[in-house]
Amino acid sequence: MDEKIMSLSDDEKIEELGKLNDDRHKFAIIRTIQDEDKKVEALEKLSVDNYKVAIIKTLQDENKKIEQLEKFSEDKYKLNIIQTIQDEDKKIEALEKISDDIWKVMIIEELQDEDKKIEALEKLSDEYKVDVIQDLQDEEKKIEALEKISDDIYKAEVIETIQDDEKKIEQLEKLSADFAKAEVIATLKDEEKKIEQLERISVDFAKAGVIATLQDEDKIIKELKKLSDDFVKAIIFATLQNDNSKQLPKNLLEKNGIYTEIGLDPKMTIGMEVESEGIMSSNIKALEKVIKGQFGKEEKGWGAKFDGSLRRGVELVSPILTDNKQDVEDIYMVCSMLQKCGQIASGRCGGHIHIGADFLKSKEAYVNLFEIWGNSEKVICKMSNEIGTIPRMGLQEYASPISPKLNEAIERETINLESEENLEQFISEIQEVQENRYSGLNLLNINNGKNTIEFRMSNGTINPDTWIENARLYGRIIEISQKLSEIEKQPEQSKEEERLLDLQAQLKEEIPEQEKMEILLELLFSEEERKVYRERYISSSKLLEQMPDEKNPLQGAKYSRVDFKKKKHSLDEFYNVAVNDRINDTNEVTRETLQSVRTEDELEQVNKSMEV
Repeated sequence: MDEKIMSLSDDEKIEELGKLNDDRHKFAIIRTIQDEDKKVEALEKLSVDNYKVAIIKTLQDENKKIEQLEKFSEDKYKLNIIQTIQDEDKKIEALEKISDDIWKVMIIEELQDEDKKIEALEKLSDEYKVDVIQDLQDEEKKIEALEKISDDIYKAEVIETIQDDEKKIEQLEKLSADFAKAEVIATLKDEEKKIEQLERISVDFAKAGVIATLQDEDKIIKELKKLSDDFVKAIIFATLQNDNSKQLPKNLLEKNGIYTEIGLDPKMTIGMEVESEGIMSSNIKALEKVIKGQFGKEEKGWGAKFDGSLRRGVELVSPILTDNKQDVEDIYMVCSMLQKCGQIASGRCGGHIHIGADFLKSKEAYVNLFEIWGNSEKVICKMSNEIGTIPRMGLQEYASPISPKLNEAIERETINLESEENLEQFISEIQEVQENRYSGLNLLNINNGKNTIEFRMSNGTINPDTWIENARLYGRIIEISQKLSEIEKQPEQSKEEERLLDLQAQLKEEIPEQEKMEILLELLFSEEERKVYRERYISSSKLLEQMPDEKNPLQGAKYSRVDFKKKKHSLDEFYNVAVNDRINDTNEVTRETLQSVRTEDELEQVNKSMEV
């Protein structure tokens, strides 16, 4: 650094910062400032968060470090600073500044004093308390910390890590749910003790889950005969060594009494991944195939497999489905089986749906998909789950928004629309923009084995109606993307076709989210079909508004406008251009649409629903 600058006083150094534009040079000066109050004052001159963090980490006053956490919106920067705090009480105090429990756990696990770890549990939800408690070395402290957990399933996770069988059995008194008791009993080393503890359980599926962990098949058969539930008995029998069928008797799989159409083009192919957790998971996995069927030389069925993201879980993967009576009935039967086995869809479970990518025939169809999805991403997120639920925590990690990446690529012109006519090359460019599969809209399977478009946004569920509704939602987005590409190629459009094109254009506008929701519903569904998705959106919106920031799964999520057809503008021009576009795009078709399709009464009704 220039010796002249080094010789300046702290105040003169701060004054010098005003003459610089480059954060690197500002950083080099600020770190030489001696007075910590002036150092903190100089932080306002920096725009890059990494430089701010590096300066704050040099502060000796740990209270000042905590005060500066307010300068950051992202937890990762706060974590970096808190990890440099030596005083463990102050470290616990600083946890209040972190919103995501994942980051809090990383800080708590660094504490040396196990009593302080237990004290810090108050800052976490039950799910993350387990991670901390399981890490405790003192088993008595583990038992003490159980009082900090309210949910039986998480208590069971802790009790399972206790080594002594007698101590485990003592802790069963703290559990009321049969499935939680069963999970603990299943981990006992002594098989006779396992059998003795079965009397604590009243539900057959939970007993069966314990019985299946016995090593002696004669004991398994003996204990199974005491159960009255033929369904769960059949699952265990089908996985014994002396039974090679690996399949449930078909008469035990209940068919859906009422056939519910998905409502998609019969040529569209669909795939589902039904994730669940529970004591019967290992037995369901052992079936290998659920609902087998022979189709010519090909064996078709729902496969059962392990998923490392689940805890004592199983993932049932559908064969290629279409909108036909048999395939829809199979969805209901699979979900019925999981329900009978006492499986649950926890917050770790996703509800992933695949749609065959070959339904989209052109680059223009994909552009429509990216624009419809990108401009409605937050709305779709809120209507992707059944009424009374919100998106799962961790959504940003496993199904992050793709719209900001698409928008950045458009602005930087890294996606070539002007000269790129090769569809495969265009998809490859989009895949590079996406980077990894942990995106709400995952395109990495296209031209790569499965050749599907994966929708990863929905929560896990074992409610078959929810699966049908979600398949309809995502399938319709694909359908309309292809349909619009065909309309655009026509020299003339009908009034209805103009209406659809106009609705798509409206999604690109900077309009209230609630209005965008209504436009999307008009684009995808008949008036009768819209009701369930509108109710989902309203329910989710209300619940999210009531959530504290640290518990809100959408907190910090970033969404962007996506418009492949817009011209590239400088940042200075962008705001005015957006305003002018919004004014000029409103044409006669838009006004007619708003009058005939989205009446004032409808909008007023939705507004009232949102206000309740």
